[in-house]
Amino acid sequence: MIQRFLRWLQHKSAPAPSLWRNGWIDAYHKHREPTALDLLGELKNTAWSCASVNAAVCASFPPRLYVATSKGRQAKCATKAIDRGRQEQLRGAPHLHLVTKAAEQIEEVVDHPLLTLLRSVNPVHNSFDLWELTQFYLEVHGSAYWLLETNAMLGIPEQIWILPSQHVRVVREVNSSRLVDYYEYRGGATPVRYTPEQIIHFRFPNPRDPYMSGLSPLRACYEQVALTSEYAAMKRSIYDNAGVPSVVLSPAEDFGEEERDRLEQQWNDNFRRGGSGRVLVADSGLKVDVLSHSMGDLAALADMKATKEDIANAFHVPLPFLSGQTNLANMQAADHLHKALAIRPRLVRRDEKLNEQLIPLYDPSGRLFLASDDPTPMQRESTLKEREMLLKYGVMTINEVRSDMGLGAVAWGDAPKKN
Repeated sequence: MIQRFLRWLQHKSAPAPSLWRNGWIDAYHKHREPTALDLLGELKNTAWSCASVNAAVCASFPPRLYVATSKGRQAKCATKAIDRGRQEQLRGAPHLHLVTKAAEQIEEVVDHPLLTLLRSVNPVHNSFDLWELTQFYLEVHGSAYWLLETNAMLGIPEQIWILPSQHVRVVREVNSSRLVDYYEYRGGATPVRYTPEQIIHFRFPNPRDPYMSGLSPLRACYEQVALTSEYAAMKRSIYDNAGVPSVVLSPAEDFGEEERDRLEQQWNDNFRRGGSGRVLVADSGLKVDVLSHSMGDLAALADMKATKEDIANAFHVPLPFLSGQTNLANMQAADHLHKALAIRPRLVRRDEKLNEQLIPLYDPSGRLFLASDDPTPMQRESTLKEREMLLKYGVMTINEVRSDMGLGAVAWGDAPKKN
């Protein structure tokens, strides 16, 4: 009886794997679910622009390492003070509340093995590569995988290798009590298995499978992306295989094949390769019809514009980023929306995963944490304006503002500023 209960409890320790199996992406069941390689194949045109924008902007805001200190629990590594505004941001961040709620002071760590790891990722990639590629794979496949190569003596990671997500398979054995039993990498000659402890799995939320995979923006708009590719291929095929001449010469009388070839040769000699614009003097009743190629009907072009908007919406990229027909005010508003609605949630999701899986390898006490700067430009502007007002009306001295900014005092900074 006890053994039966233990077996039941073991099976209940993890949710059952998702049984969602559709296999089609259209209502008519003509187009199969895209594979990881199919998604990579469609990474072009608007999809490439959107994915690269999000990846590059996220990489421009790498996380900083902080430590929560209190009386009797000072930092054991080199730190520097941070300004009051940043202190308030960190304390006000919901995803950092557990680590910051009891902290008397928060300081930025400037020298630590983790920072060394994130700067010198591996012999191939640097820090920017790490963050950009991680976000790129998330935009395309919905999942990104870090392989941690651990130092056997120190027990901490010494290198990070990004596994191409199109070659990674998340495996859960039948009736397993674990969510993931191993990760299988099939990018080499033979498959390689990695334990869950060796992998950090970043992923976008996926309602179809919330435990093992992610739903990427590219997959969400795959039909629109594929439609754009098919339209471009169709136009290319028309221009490559049209078989339509630019000019048709129609003589008033029928003549033989030899005379036709002579007229064609004479026409080409006079007007090809820089000869356009020359005068033609015909010695017979010759009718000349100039043919113009259609660049595409207006309805199809309108459909392509709507499709472009659908793709941009899936990636949360504002359309002014993809068009030259905009002004500075619209671009600034679009930049704020992009950073607030697209970049900031991506940074929070990234930071939480690192604090969940990477930080405990260095600090089991839970005082260390990673956090990215607030990317929204309006937040930084409001902080600057607030400091300016406090200085102007003598609420704070220059040294107090410098202290908030983590800077040292100056001899002339203790007196309030005179208007």
